[in-house]
Amino acid sequence: MPSQEAEKLHRDSIIIDGCCPLLVGKEYVDWYIEGGVTVVTPTVGGFYPPILSFAFIGEWLEYIRTRDDLILVESAADVRRAKKEGKVGVVLHFQGSDQIEDNLNYINAFKKMGVGIMQLTYNVENRVGFGAQEITDNGLKPFGADVVRRCNETRVIVDCSHTGYRTTMDAIGISEQPVIFSHANPLAVHATETSRNITDDQIKAIAQTGGLVGVTGFPGFLSTESRPTLDRFLEHIDHLVEVGGIDHVALGIDYYLGQHPVADPEIAKMNYEHEVSEGRWRGLDYPPPPHYYPEGIETPRTLPVLTEGLLNRGYSAGDVQKIMGLNLMRVYEAVWGR
Repeated sequence: MPSQEAEKLHRDSIIIDGCCPLLVGKEYVDWYIEGGVTVVTPTVGGFYPPILSFAFIGEWLEYIRTRDDLILVESAADVRRAKKEGKVGVVLHFQGSDQIEDNLNYINAFKKMGVGIMQLTYNVENRVGFGAQEITDNGLKPFGADVVRRCNETRVIVDCSHTGYRTTMDAIGISEQPVIFSHANPLAVHATETSRNITDDQIKAIAQTGGLVGVTGFPGFLSTESRPTLDRFLEHIDHLVEVGGIDHVALGIDYYLGQHPVADPEIAKMNYEHEVSEGRWRGLDYPPPPHYYPEGIETPRTLPVLTEGLLNRGYSAGDVQKIMGLNLMRVYEAVWGR
């Protein structure tokens, strides 16, 4: 059990998980509430056609409407209101950009529907650029450059998770607003087979935009061990802080429906085989299930354990609050407004 100090700090803080594909099952929002989370970031698109993204967004907007403890987040003020009123803010997130097809105006439409963050690719090549699992990365394509500019103009946060090295660095060079890796880990701590984990120069470059890196708990990005420890998760945070600075680290834990203990083992196996067959997951970066998240924070229900882990690691209360949510709040303010 976390100490009283950690429990109080967690309770008093704005806690943001910047990547929550677990919320494809909307009922799991109650797990985040149990874990004291202020803002969740469900995936509502990425490698789907636009009609499916419209459907997923519509489902979330209706779900928010029917629950008096949820708020759609479109500005930093919405986060502060959620915290003050004891509610949970919802940020809609695209893990990829296939849903805009070749039409920049779809970005405007999705923004009006509440989408606040858009990832450029999901591991494979698309109209925008090259994914983290591609052997060849020729950088951001001309249409991709236009996408980054339109995201800036419409105040959509550019996310380079799952995106190839050159494509990422090109996007960082073009963007006039903070760019993020919503969920990625440092390559120097755990060397992935592909460029899914990120280099120190990527970490520094993203920090120079005013952006940040959200550390992820997916086991294939943390360690060669099938059951990573909390200390291993904290080692990734330590490195991000050392290289990018304390103001440029956040959480993007990436809990998902196929992980242990959420999924039935057979369903987890079917989900894994589907992702592999579609070409989105490959190599040692995506080991077969079961997928165990770090010890102590196996699900969002026990996130106060992470707050205690950071305190025990020697981080001040103020720095813990930055990692747990205030750094993402700063990016929200810079892009969406206060």
